Amino acid sequence: MAFQSIDTSRHDNTLAVIRTLREQGPVARVDLGALNGISSATVTSISAELLQQGLIAEQPPATPRPSGRGRPKTLIQLAPEAACVVCVKLSINEIQVVVGDFAGQVRHSEHHSVSTLTLTADGLAALLEEKISAICAQQLEGFQRLAGICLAVQGVVSSQSGSIIWSPALGLRNVPISDRLAARFHCDVLLENDANCIANMLAAQPAYADCPNLVVIMLGYGIGMSVLINGVPYLGANGSAAEFGHSKYQPDGALCACGRRGCIEAYASDYALYRAAAKHLSLPTGDSAHPSEQQMQALTNLAIQGEPEAQRIYTEAGRALGYGIANVLALFNPDVVLVTGSGVRGFNAMQAAMHGAIDDALVIELMGTTRIESCAWDRDMTCMGGIAMALHATDASTLLDSQSAREA
Repeated sequence: MAFQSIDTSRHDNTLAVIRTLREQGPVARVDLGALNGISSATVTSISAELLQQGLIAEQPPATPRPSGRGRPKTLIQLAPEAACVVCVKLSINEIQVVVGDFAGQVRHSEHHSVSTLTLTADGLAALLEEKISAICAQQLEGFQRLAGICLAVQGVVSSQSGSIIWSPALGLRNVPISDRLAARFHCDVLLENDANCIANMLAAQPAYADCPNLVVIMLGYGIGMSVLINGVPYLGANGSAAEFGHSKYQPDGALCACGRRGCIEAYASDYALYRAAAKHLSLPTGDSAHPSEQQMQALTNLAIQGEPEAQRIYTEAGRALGYGIANVLALFNPDVVLVTGSGVRGFNAMQAAMHGAIDDALVIELMGTTRIESCAWDRDMTCMGGIAMALHATDASTLLDSQSAREA
């Protein structure tokens, strides 16, 4: 038992070193020890082993110090080509496929327009296999191995069964997918809700390092949410926890994409905003059921410019969002509520009504010290978060495979 304890501790320390290098970039050995509470001797031993396995590399020595006293620190960094992961983002009528290297950086990204709503279960699996196979053939040269795949999906997923329970991107339910992809590509397959991927990305940023209880609300075509409690996503019994968009704002109200009425999503999502506006305003032509970024930006501009009907629509959306956030504050008392996603383009037009609804719904004591902030959607954080989660899930197997290859 004592030997097993030592081995486990060594393994955990090694994983901590890898993950710190991924989050921080190049770091000196002495600083790695301080950051992880590991002795200098242990860090030196671990780094020597990782160098031998080809998982890290040393940076060239820095310029000597002007004083001439002491040697500059040698920094070590992850070897990007040691492994790679593929993240596939499945959304309505679009698939994005991204390759990330061992250091967590995006190396390639491509989008494919697909009629996702007409796919059968076999058709979806065949499509994913085709797109992943193609990107592997074209982009994986130079990487030692494909370590894992993350499938980021709008809607409800079950990581335990590896099934997509329900997604607005699909016209079918309860689709088993992870096992088939794992068998085809001989690697781990992580199935995640897209909002959880975004929350993982944001939680790793220094600005939220002291916010273990974090709520991320994603506005876009639909509305998603991820709840981190003590830094861990709360998933619920079957992965359907935190479906903020499908909690109720108005019983028997506007029709939601889920088929029920009165959901927050039926008022504050892109399709809901555009649906309400198309009845009264002249807007760019396109698919009103699945509005484009151009269509949504045109509507948002009208609200910002003071067009009364557009303002009314965004005010109602802000009110729905505010009452939903008030429920989140009362139930979870998070450190921060972050509102992000492509729909954050209209946040300023919703914000006053949102805060008014929160004030109406809660006594000040339940609001507490929680901060409510927006986060610009200047880059799609879904795949970046999916890459990070896939790497985290496969670090242990990467270590084992590298050690086995070295011993063979």
